[in-house]
Amino acid sequence: MTDAALVAQLRDFLRDELPRFHADFGDRTDFAACRDWQRRLDRGGWVGLNWPTDYGGRDVDLATQVACETELSSSGAPQIAGFIGVNTVAAAIMAWGSAEQKSMLVKIRSGELIYCQGFSEPGAGSDLASLRTRAERHGDELTLTGQKVWTSHGVEADACLVLARSTPAQQGGRSHRGLSVLLVPLDLPGVTVTPIRQITGQFEFAEIFFDSVKLPTSVLVGPLDQGWKVAMSTLAHERAAAMILAARTRAAVRSALTTNSPLPLAKRDEALRLLVDAEVLGLLAERSIAEIGAGQPGPAQSVVKLAWSRVDQRLAELVFDLAGPAALTGRAPKVTEALLFSRSSTIAAGTTEVMQTILGEQVLGLPR
Repeated sequence: MTDAALVAQLRDFLRDELPRFHADFGDRTDFAACRDWQRRLDRGGWVGLNWPTDYGGRDVDLATQVACETELSSSGAPQIAGFIGVNTVAAAIMAWGSAEQKSMLVKIRSGELIYCQGFSEPGAGSDLASLRTRAERHGDELTLTGQKVWTSHGVEADACLVLARSTPAQQGGRSHRGLSVLLVPLDLPGVTVTPIRQITGQFEFAEIFFDSVKLPTSVLVGPLDQGWKVAMSTLAHERAAAMILAARTRAAVRSALTTNSPLPLAKRDEALRLLVDAEVLGLLAERSIAEIGAGQPGPAQSVVKLAWSRVDQRLAELVFDLAGPAALTGRAPKVTEALLFSRSSTIAAGTTEVMQTILGEQVLGLPR
């Protein structure tokens, strides 16, 4: 059950702190602005809401976390700069990390230490069992060699949570065994970070090359060759992200359709269908949150991701159309950027085709 009192406290914090942030940064949402906002949130105790209190969190349940994230989104606050570190890397460290690694959580929470996540590779995106990046052990040292791609916020990150193969697969095949997870600083000799320019003109993603990078074994998160367990426990925390995105998108649809009213007659049917689908998306997320809270996660999680990606794209398209000539002539840059960025919604965190296959085979029981 959502902690309404805590959500109200957050609303009060935003009422006082957001004007101060905007006085310093205006409507900026670049990395520097987002990092500053994360520091402000952390000082108020609003970063890592689901973290245990021992690590500076509030130990809230998923329903309250989603409600707080929705409040943040509805307020117009920017996203925190280190959300990958806060939402996924920290989970791995708290569950599997050494005492030394856990001491970094304070900096991850405040945004002083920014992490990215290096799982995907060329030829090993959704199929992590095929990854080829190697972490070869020589006594108390590891040698990391390989390549990661589509690494979100790799350009700004200080370090990367890397999944690598520490024991070769038999006959060069694919295997979930023999993988290890490492915390790798990105300023070491042999590390090259190459930005990837997107259709929006931004550099949210990067390609990272590891050329015989020397690392102490103390960078291991969890035991050697047990990286698959570490990775899966880390990715399990991403289900909360899907629920948060769903709640934010429902709120965004409601806001867009009221802000742009009265709607042109030619767009009202389209807007109504979008509103209905957004409400269904929100209800699916609420059901999934209840299932997770009861310890019985069901297939609704995969449905939420599939539904969110489609609603998010349709929202961007509708807002672009409603902006009219301003969007086409560059006088509404945020609207145009949102449209371009929404192309990734049906790719990120599992393509639409992959999600449909999962639902068909694992939920509906259809033949392969």
